[in-house]
Amino acid sequence: MRKWIIVLVAAVLVAAAGVGLLSMSAPVLEEDVEYQLTSLYYQGREVSDQVDWDELQDVLRNGSRSLISRGGLPPHSSLELVEVNLQGEKGALHVVLSPGDGLYAAYEDADWYYVLREGEALSSAVQALLPGQAENQE
Repeated sequence: MRKWIIVLVAAVLVAAAGVGLLSMSAPVLEEDVEYQLTSLYYQGREVSDQVDWDELQDVLRNGSRSLISRGGLPPHSSLELVEVNLQGEKGALHVVLSPGDGLYAAYEDADWYYVLREGEALSSAVQALLPGQAENQE
């Protein structure tokens, strides 16, 4: 009987530690890393030269992501898809915002991705910077 109690207590502690770890977050863009925008796609079109990089960088720096990565990036094909490709000192970083698919992720390797916290709000903030969006909000 005592062994079952110990096993049960251990399982509860492991589950609580997992929940605690999953609730932790990190910034989308690391604070001490300098990033360069390599490309920005919106609805399948390259629009990097039509977006203010400083504003986009501020929006992404204010976003956060999960601390724990997940398995392979799920398929996404939404018409609203925004893909931001960056190059940092540690390598490439990709941010995918696909409201139609409910996918808000950041990854360095598509085999493992981080879920973006408050992805819908981050996606809306990024989309507000895209060509043609400022006029639609007025």
